[in-house]
Amino acid sequence: MSGNASIGSNVTAGTTDTFGQASVSQLSGWLESLIGTYLGLSGVMAEALTAAIVLAIFLALSWIVRRFITDIAPRLVSKTRSSIDDELLKAIRTPVQVLIIVAGVYFACNTLNGLSPGIVGAIDKLAAIALILVGAYLVSNIISAFIRWYVADVAPKTGSDLDDHLLPFLQKVVVVLVYVIAGIMVLDLFIEVTPLIASLGVVGIAVAFAAKAMLMNIFGAMAILTDRPFKIGDRLYLDGIGATDVEDVGLWSTRVRTMDGRIVVVPNEKMASSHIVNISQPEVKLRVQLKVRISYASDAEKACAILESIASGTPGVSADPKPRAYLSELGDFAVTIMLLAYVDNYDNDLSVSDSIYRNALATFKKEGIVIPYPTVNVRPRVR
Repeated sequence: MSGNASIGSNVTAGTTDTFGQASVSQLSGWLESLIGTYLGLSGVMAEALTAAIVLAIFLALSWIVRRFITDIAPRLVSKTRSSIDDELLKAIRTPVQVLIIVAGVYFACNTLNGLSPGIVGAIDKLAAIALILVGAYLVSNIISAFIRWYVADVAPKTGSDLDDHLLPFLQKVVVVLVYVIAGIMVLDLFIEVTPLIASLGVVGIAVAFAAKAMLMNIFGAMAILTDRPFKIGDRLYLDGIGATDVEDVGLWSTRVRTMDGRIVVVPNEKMASSHIVNISQPEVKLRVQLKVRISYASDAEKACAILESIASGTPGVSADPKPRAYLSELGDFAVTIMLLAYVDNYDNDLSVSDSIYRNALATFKKEGIVIPYPTVNVRPRVR
């Protein structure tokens, strides 16, 4: 391959020079000379060995750079108060290593002479595609690093949780946008993109109708993050699903976890238009309603007092307001008592209810309060 080959059909010779092609060409020529002098190889074998050596040099360089970013650089920035340098080191570690390897493969191929113009053009385009994609990977990582730094270091000091939840969403949008631009750049290597972009105005309406559901989900996500009816970690009651904990709010959908551990994916459009009960707001207290049935022969006042006492002594039950027991129904065979108690945290509702019911069973039995059950008397017909 000649030394003046460019990366991609639209990449100039100046860009190739910045890539260091002239220096690598000199290095490869010097290596071929040494191989011919000391090993007696020439032609294809000398070129192949030279390409292998050039590739090995770049692989070693990528390993050295990775070790520097992973082991040495963190020590140099460990005394800084901000976490931005740590995030940036994590962001550039893999893309820089991949970029060096891509350059090594390209320059190794560049040492081979006698390749057909078609193969040379294919190598150039593949190198350009790899360069664009790795560049997009690097840019998206750096943007994500700045957003993570802001959320971790700056957002807690703003006094508002809007940026805590809006920025991760914007991060996803920006990353998608970066890769869309990279895709357009790759497409531009094969076809003229400008007329294609201009034609998008003609088919824009049709695309909008075709992508109606997707756009509604995106707008739903924006409505959720700006209006903030709930946030990640909140417990919601959703129609048809029941009690769930919010796991993540994405571009298209919201992921919630049910009480039995299942992950349910709900479209953002549905989340934004549904009637949602947020159990976590305005406070984490939750009122529980416990129903106990006693026989008509038992002392209802005593049973109410016992239930209130048990609830007041149960860990996790709020003292303000105090638990109260009421007669709520006079049934066919039992008197229904409803106990209302506030749990300090909605996460403890099941454990508190279980504890109250267990103690009520034991105490009612000791105090002679009967919990009845339906009975059927069957009388034989006498003829």
